[in-house]
Amino acid sequence: MTDDTILSFSYGSNMAVKYLRESCPSAEPLIRASLPNVRIEFRRYSTDLGGGISTIMPAPGSRVEGVIYRIPKSEIEALDLLEDVDKGLYVRESYLVLGADGAWHTADLYRVANPEGPFAPAAQYVEWMLEGAHEHQLPADYIAGLEALRPT
Repeated sequence: MTDDTILSFSYGSNMAVKYLRESCPSAEPLIRASLPNVRIEFRRYSTDLGGGISTIMPAPGSRVEGVIYRIPKSEIEALDLLEDVDKGLYVRESYLVLGADGAWHTADLYRVANPEGPFAPAAQYVEWMLEGAHEHQLPADYIAGLEALRPT
């Protein structure tokens, strides 16, 4: 990694390359990764999407799967705006995530600053998560869990 890029761990809608590149056109997926001892919950309501959007919550023994992207620092501000960091809705923090290469990587991720809910997941949001999960070939059991989130 160079000084002009950051590593970002995406586990929600930002896993989908097409979606992420709307804010960060130069984002480059590097490696699948997982974050232990947390789970995905839908703790912020999106009026635009009409449902919950994800964050991580403590859950010993669980894991969240995702992908590490390399993103130019010049583009990260656009992602901060998308995630409403300036409004205090999400925070960007560094975590250690376990890469598919068996090594630990320090990567930034976004999480809801003040979780509420939980809310029923927004249908479109789940579709973006699934698109990204398939693109990056996340484990089949994990994808099945995401598919179970689809509204009936």
